[in-house]
Amino acid sequence: MNTITYERLLDKIHGCWYGKCLGGAAGAPVEGVKAIIRTDNFEEIFNPDLPNDDLDIQLLWLDVLEEKGVNITPCDMADAWLEKCWYPFSEYGYFMKNYERGIKPPYSGIINNSFFKEGMGCPIRSEIWALISAGNPKLAAKYAYNDACLDHADNSVYAEQFLSAAQSMAFFEDDIQVIIKKAMDFVPENSKLYECINYVVDCYNNGENYLDARKMVLARYSHPDFTNVVQNMAFVVIGLLYGEGDMRKTINIALKCGYDADCTCASAAALVGIIKGYSGLGEDLTGLIKDYFVCGIDVHRPSDSIKVLAEDTAKITLSVDNECLNITDIPDELKSIVKVKPEIENVYPTEEGLKDAYALIKPTEWKVYGPYFSQPNWPMDDEQPSPHDEGCVLPDIVCMVNNEAFIDKEYIDEKALVMPQNDYIGTIKAYEDKISFQDVVTMQGQMCIYLEAEITSPEDRKVWLILGNTDGFKVWINNEEIISKDEMRIYTPYNNSCYANLKKGKNKIVLKLLSRAEKLEFAFGIRIADGENHWHRTKWHTDIV
Repeated sequence: MNTITYERLLDKIHGCWYGKCLGGAAGAPVEGVKAIIRTDNFEEIFNPDLPNDDLDIQLLWLDVLEEKGVNITPCDMADAWLEKCWYPFSEYGYFMKNYERGIKPPYSGIINNSFFKEGMGCPIRSEIWALISAGNPKLAAKYAYNDACLDHADNSVYAEQFLSAAQSMAFFEDDIQVIIKKAMDFVPENSKLYECINYVVDCYNNGENYLDARKMVLARYSHPDFTNVVQNMAFVVIGLLYGEGDMRKTINIALKCGYDADCTCASAAALVGIIKGYSGLGEDLTGLIKDYFVCGIDVHRPSDSIKVLAEDTAKITLSVDNECLNITDIPDELKSIVKVKPEIENVYPTEEGLKDAYALIKPTEWKVYGPYFSQPNWPMDDEQPSPHDEGCVLPDIVCMVNNEAFIDKEYIDEKALVMPQNDYIGTIKAYEDKISFQDVVTMQGQMCIYLEAEITSPEDRKVWLILGNTDGFKVWINNEEIISKDEMRIYTPYNNSCYANLKKGKNKIVLKLLSRAEKLEFAFGIRIADGENHWHRTKWHTDIV
């Protein structure tokens, strides 16, 4: 049993929320910059007037805790999100799309979310669970799981459990290495996150400087998405270890690492804030934000004071019947708060559960035609001897082991777009935006294929097409060419976008896809076009099927 006075508990909660706000304000102006941030003092760039999802969604969770009590469920949180949080970004958007279609957690964080399911969007929400579970890392991690599985899976879930456990321990442990080591109990040993955090600890203990540690982490664990959790959790740990308990130093080091800098700075600073308490931060830090926070979603607290936020959070902490915590010297006006035993159930994904979740989706049926290709006729290098006997007219060896396909070559009549039935090779039932080709397109080598599907819109609509590709493609809607790209890229679901018009009722979609490398990947998604916002700021359509 850990014993703490109410005054000290409140001071640590206040320190946590202040650190969260300060770290977020430091990193937000350079969020997404993958280079080393060229400043040694975050005060040169920090902006406390920017709303930040790191705090915003936790304000929403506090609302839910106040309304529903300490035994909230993932669906309680999901319902509140759809009502009050407009954020449709990346994994947030896929969660919202899934949940609106009836897919519940933990599957709402898995389906249609392969690229973003291991983002930083849930580890940044760890503090609320630590604060209401002070000194009880197991309970904090159970809450964190139910939060994380809304919109994430795997390493991101482990990361939120890790941070919530670590921050819960920080109420009664001030050795950061000890906190990290114990919090690793909440991360599976066979996970990439576990391996990466251990690697950072080894770098620190071996005397590597933090920029060299950053470089070595990126050489082993970097991901093209700046929000990917493994690289960013490494930067959180780098900030904590090399910051050595000093909040200013911690923020500056995490900031220097770049990538998802608002998240890394805020998470590291929040933990230091718990260790130090608000009273231990010093006026040079506490004077930087004049006791206010901003919120970018439809959550309206009684006050925008960080101190009042801490007091409201402490009331929930008092309402948790926490077997690991004894709070003394509780003010008389708070002694009437009723304690409730938390009974938090964690539901883990199963194959059967995933199958049932997919059954809620009406798949898009893509008929596939092709594959089309030809043998290249590239000239031989005149400066090299011929690979063939004298007088032989066979093509070069490289032409014998390659195919070729072109985006501008019409393998079918692309004006009429009537598919040659003799070239039909199968139908793909796509339950996600990303189309899985493996069971139908089985040949190897460069090729072109055409896909045809019908989708139904309930009304005439202008929409955003959101396209993920690895190679060249064309898209036609109702025989009108919408977009054409001749490019090769690493796959992301957001590689290309454009406006398109759908008519009420059935719409014919034709895709022309090239595959000129090892793997063909393509995603076709539709987001709301509201006439004002970039597609990244709008939700996915869920009534076009």
